[in-house]
Amino acid sequence: MNHRELVLKTLRGERTDRLACGEFFIADEFVRAFVTLDSQSPVEFDHYRAVVEQLDLDIATVSFSAGWGALEHPDEDRALDLLTRWRAAGDRFVFALIDGPFSAAAKARGFNMLLHYIHGAPHAARDLFRRGAEEARVVAQAARDAGADGVILGEDIAYGRSTYIAPKHLRELYFAELRAAAHEIRALGLTVFFHSDGNLNAVLDDLAACELDGLQGLEPEAGMELGAVRARVGPELTLWGNLGFDALASPLTPQPPSPSPGLEVQSRRGGRGRRGMEVRYIFGACAGLVQGMNVETVRQVYRAARITDSGHGLPTTDCVPRSG
Repeated sequence: MNHRELVLKTLRGERTDRLACGEFFIADEFVRAFVTLDSQSPVEFDHYRAVVEQLDLDIATVSFSAGWGALEHPDEDRALDLLTRWRAAGDRFVFALIDGPFSAAAKARGFNMLLHYIHGAPHAARDLFRRGAEEARVVAQAARDAGADGVILGEDIAYGRSTYIAPKHLRELYFAELRAAAHEIRALGLTVFFHSDGNLNAVLDDLAACELDGLQGLEPEAGMELGAVRARVGPELTLWGNLGFDALASPLTPQPPSPSPGLEVQSRRGGRGRRGMEVRYIFGACAGLVQGMNVETVRQVYRAARITDSGHGLPTTDCVPRSG
């Protein structure tokens, strides 16, 4: 089975011959370190492709946005061209990382003004989220036409302790628009994931009701434990990520005794498949591969994720790097 077929089977909850792996974002700085590219040379498509191929990732992602807090964003025409190139380059499952309703609203008026609207003019905040949902559908359609199989709505609605906005206000103003965006984008034939770092425990039930195909992120340092998330959202959503920055930033030592730093092999697939293993799960970092991560650690972790598969479609163990 090829890369795209593997991801599709994972999304459907079907048995596969190995664990699906992928990253929702790979930073230029990580690519430079990975391919030993000097700081003056531009990062090109072939450099990204080298990372994806050498790590044997099943997913390729093209960023249309750097998130609502970023000062600079990718060029949309170049992003569309990259989608076309990934589609022609092989059989990876191709995602477009785009703004969702929250990110679009925060970028349109600024985060502080959005907070002001939420508390003082909720109708204006709701309208911003509605327009953000409409923009997401338009960008998603363009991404589909360029070759994308799915989109990731990069929202970042939370930090380490909680959501930035009180769950009550998110329920009143935001989640209906997120659900509308997901519904309309799925109607285009695209897979839809939601991404946010931070602690989402207070709104997991709301996210599970938003007609999404999956959740990407699940930051362990923010209290997002994979088994607990699965218990909350049910068996239908695909969970993607859960490897934290700290775990991928340190060198690994060969087979250290637990709980010493290094690579610990432990059961991670706590969903409801055969033998209690997680069926709908994609292996990857919660926030992508970024500057400061140890390249050799990342290589070893992905290598281990492949070789620990049981060969029966439901790996018996996953490799989880532990730090500290």
